[in-house]
Amino acid sequence: MTARRRLAPDDRRREVLDAAIRVLRDRGPGGCRVEDITAEARTAKGNFYRYFATWDDLLVAVRDHLLDAYREDLAQRYASVPQIEWWETVDEEIDRFIAFQLDLGGLHEAVFHGPAAVERPVEKHRSAASMLAGLLTTGIADGVFAAVDIDTTAVLLFDVLHGAADAIASGMDREEVLRSARRIVHRTLGPDPPQRQQAPDIAL
Repeated sequence: MTARRRLAPDDRRREVLDAAIRVLRDRGPGGCRVEDITAEARTAKGNFYRYFATWDDLLVAVRDHLLDAYREDLAQRYASVPQIEWWETVDEEIDRFIAFQLDLGGLHEAVFHGPAAVERPVEKHRSAASMLAGLLTTGIADGVFAAVDIDTTAVLLFDVLHGAADAIASGMDREEVLRSARRIVHRTLGPDPPQRQQAPDIAL
């Protein structure tokens, strides 16, 4: 029998968290128990409660981890870009966000729409609307997007993208839904004026 590796508490917690993501993605909230997660993580059940006092604590931790990872990936993608081609970027981010949501599988319902999500909503700085607001702020400052109300538009565009992913999941043609989502976003943010030579840092 292979000896269990000794890990620092943060690493062991991350193992449990990663195991929860895999199991919840595959089974959804209805078919998952603490025992399933600890078996996937190859750790004792007691370790679950060492790091997560309740099941809801786990779901919130999974949700926050997913959003933080998405935000970090977004920032890294543009950290070394000398000039942002804004309309190309818009289309790429639409496709990427919808793919992210579809890839969540059972995780989506478990961590974003279950009782824990209602009782403990996403903190504003972590929300998808906040990420969109950062892109809008920078695009407006760069003279590309129309001078829309940033917070309101970010929320409404999130609803468009969320609805687009739901439409694809329900069986609608993916490419047609993506084209329609891009069209809505482009029309909301205005025409494509000349780009500035150097793009500022994206405000995230």
